[in-house]
Formats: sequence, C-alpha cells, structure tokens
Amino acid sequence: MARSGHSTQLTSGRHRACQPQTQKLTENKISELKNYLPEWTSAKRKEKRAVFTAIARAARLFAPKVDQAQWKKRKQIYKTWLFNNRKKKERKDMIKYGRKWTPRMVIYQWNQEEVLKRIEDESGAKPGGPCMFKHYQAAVKRVMAELSDDKLEKAKETAKEWSNNFPPPEIQAQVAHKKGPVYMEHFSKEMWRQCRMRVFVMSAWKNEQGEVLFRMHNDNEALGDGDSFMKTKDWEDIKPVWQEYVQEQFGVGAWDGG
Repeated sequence: MARSGHSTQLTSGRHRACQPQTQKLTENKISELKNYLPEWTSAKRKEKRAVFTAIARAARLFAPKVDQAQWKKRKQIYKTWLFNNRKKKERKDMIKYGRKWTPRMVIYQWNQEEVLKRIEDESGAKPGGPCMFKHYQAAVKRVMAELSDDKLEKAKETAKEWSNNFPPPEIQAQVAHKKGPVYMEHFSKEMWRQCRMRVFVMSAWKNEQGEVLFRMHNDNEALGDGDSFMKTKDWEDIKPVWQEYVQEQFGVGAWDGG
C-alpha cells in the first residue's frame, strides 16, 4: 500500500509539472506593443497578417531566447493583446502625450536614411506611403543584425534615457512638426469638453533646420457656439509682443510659422 501511495504521489507531481504555465507580458513588452497599436488598428483585414508578422519579428529581437513551441505560444499572446486593445482604442481614441522609446526605435532614428533607402531599393515603397510599415520592420531588423553588441547595448541605454528624460533637440523638432498641432487641438477640445473652458494657444519651437518659429492655435469656432478668436480679434496686436518674448527666450530671431 505504501508503495502504491508513493507511486500516486509521483504521478500527481508529474501531472502538476506538465500543466501549462500562464505567460504574462512584462510592462516593457506591453509598452513596446503599445507603440504598434496605431499600425495594427489602422491595418485592413487583409493586411493584418503581414503587419503582425512584422510586429512579432521586431518584438523577438529583444525577447528572451525560447524554443519554437514557446515562441508560437508567445506570438499568440501578442496577437491576443493587440486584438483586445485594438477594440479599446477604437472605442476611445485617447491621444498619447510622449512615448516609450524602444531600442528598435532608437536604432531607426540613428539609421533612418539607410532604412528608408533599403526599403525603397528592395520594395519600391516610398517614405510615408501606405506600404512602408510592413517593409519597415524587416529593414530595421536587418540593420540591427549588422550592429555590434556594443551598439545594441548603447541603443538599450539610449532608449531608457530618452524615455525617462527627453530625446535630443533634432527629434523634438520632428515631434513638434508632426504632433504639436495635434496635441494643441486635443488639449483645446478636452478643456472645453471637461471644463467648458475656451483656450487660445501661442506656441514657439525650433524646427529641424534650427529656425525658431511661432504661431497660434485656435479651435474656438468648432467648440459649441463659439466664435473664432482670430477672426473676431486683432491678432496683429498680440503677435509682436509674443514674437519679442520668443526671441528673448531662444536668443535668436523668430518667424511666423503660419
């Protein structure tokens, strides 16, 4: 009987050991997947497979080494997360201020011209075109594969630095150009929606050429029954005062950015 009981205990132990382990995504991996949500959400149904393949390849670069069976399970976890969060994003399109930098994104910034040239040479896809993204991940992966371990480690350190503090001025200039107006429009609408507060924004920034530009942003005409501040008041009275202030702060001449 004792022998039988011992055998039962071993069998139970083996059974427990064979139970599938729940794999959870780390915060870093979730942050990385969030960066792909815009492409994943906007992709058409027939494009989803190619987009997911590109995402999985990029995610694997800095993932722990696993065998093929484990990697297949992990890919399914990624896909499930993307589908679940895609639905949330479609229900509520919240703007994201700032970004979580990854080593892959840093390497792209360091080698942007090379990556874009490879994509165009190999696929014919033009920068900014609809087919760019599905080729982009593979091109960055090839560039990364050619880098030394020291360069890859440097990219990891740089990603942490840019995420925790801020990226260099040339990248801030790119963000100002691409996202600045979007951020201000979102801010104006949220202040009206949440606080019933009207906002007129004056801004100034350095562009990628190092020039200082200034402008205004006004959405009041589109909010409730409001009138445009720009159309009902004389901006020319305010403009020179703001221009003078901007020039003092940046230490150089400033120009109307439109």
